This record gives sequence, structure tokens and C-alpha cells, in this order.
Amino acid sequence: MVSLQFELDWNSKVGPEAQAGRAQADENANGRWRHVFDACVLAAARKKFEIVSDDVLTELEALPNPPGTHNLAAIGGAMLRACKMGILRGTDRTKRSQRPEKHSNRQNVYESNYFGGSK
Repeated sequence: MVSLQFELDWNSKVGPEAQAGRAQADENANGRWRHVFDACVLAAARKKFEIVSDDVLTELEALPNPPGTHNLAAIGGAMLRACKMGILRGTDRTKRSQRPEKHSNRQNVYESNYFGGSK
């Protein structure tokens, strides 16, 4: 039995059910995938001032033999974790995915706290 321990943000634009689903997907993700994905978030954040999950997937896919996970819904939890770690900060903007397999879904736009170049 899985013990679901997470924090609800009652001021969030995302409802409690969606927050619970995001937390569950993150908790069920492959542990190695989570670790490597977190590193890819940092890598993308160092390269670009504004990033979306597509940028992180590009970093992940550039690795030799990247780990996988059973449900890419875990990406939302990973991006939230990056915000809590101080790597990213959220914006109120979204952008459509350019990846064909994502069918132009909306992605949150994040700003990097680790970008070293010029905006």
C-alpha cells in the first residue's frame, strides 16, 4: 500500500484533485528517472532563462541510455520540485508544445534562477 504524503496548495490555480494526481504520478515514477530528470532540469535552466518541460525532455533524450518511467505525468511533479529547490520560478504564462507526440498541449513557462547568459 502506498502512503501518499504531500502538501496541498489551497491558493494554487490547480485544484486539489489535480495536485493529488501530480503528487501520485511523481511518487510512482522510476527513482532513477526522477534523479536524472532533476539533473536535466538544472542543465536546461543553466542554458536558457525561460524553459518548459520540452526543454528538459530534450536534455534527457540527449543522454546515452536515458532512464524512462511508466507515466510522463510525473514531469509536472518534477518541475514543481525544481521550483521548491529554487532552480526555477513559475510564471503565469504557458506555451504550446512543439513535440508531435504531445499534440500541442500547454506547458507552464518557468524562469531559471541558474541561467548564466544574457536574456
